[in-house]
Amino acid sequence: MILDRFALTGEVAIVTGAGRGIGKGIALAFAEAGADLVCVDQTESQAETTAAEVRTLGRKALAICCDVRDSGQVENMVNMARKEFGHIDILVNNAGSGLFRPVMQTSERAWEALLRENLTSTFICSKAVARVMLEQKAGSIVNISSRESQLPSVGMVAYGAAKAGVNSLTRTLAWELAPYIRVNCILPGAVWTEGSAPVLGPVKDKIVDGTPLKRIGTPEDIALAALYLASSASDWVTGKMFEIDGGIEFIPLVTREMAGQE
Repeated sequence: MILDRFALTGEVAIVTGAGRGIGKGIALAFAEAGADLVCVDQTESQAETTAAEVRTLGRKALAICCDVRDSGQVENMVNMARKEFGHIDILVNNAGSGLFRPVMQTSERAWEALLRENLTSTFICSKAVARVMLEQKAGSIVNISSRESQLPSVGMVAYGAAKAGVNSLTRTLAWELAPYIRVNCILPGAVWTEGSAPVLGPVKDKIVDGTPLKRIGTPEDIALAALYLASSASDWVTGKMFEIDGGIEFIPLVTREMAGQE
């Protein structure tokens, strides 16, 4: 059956930033599709909360507190996952954050911190997990980038640059890790989560007005795309960018408002 290609039965998935928002949505979607989960988050209680919800869906879950910017902690996380489950089939590099600040108010320290949090962390995790996947001769990596990576990132210069780097890293990994590991990237638009709500709330109407499908995204919207890319349904897909954004295009006044420029 064609729908069986979307199942993750018997597979093990690591999701970073799984404690809330998009990461939590992806973890729960994967569990519903049959995967066991390694729920990674910098906040232990949030990782465990997601893991507990995964278990209520009948799947195994391991909660790990890990700073994905630290290669030592990431190596330890991968070793723990492998010891618990014996194999790793899927990695979702979701952890990251943004900073609404115009170019002239962005310090070098803030610039470098955001690159490490969004880009370097994706490199560290991908490299650590790819070692395991190459031994297995199979695996799928899904990176979470942003629509800000392909447009003028007004008011979010460091974040946009970091996510553009994630796009480039995705394409390079797809070539270097083929044919055994597929690597793809999701570029979400505005997604409503508990973390983004305080920022998106004041400009929600403008975002909706500028979106052809006339609504804000949900974690489930991104999770469905991640499920496709993680499953065998996308066996002939690698090195690709998937824009999941309701059709929205650049709205500079909105991002300027978020950065406090208006």
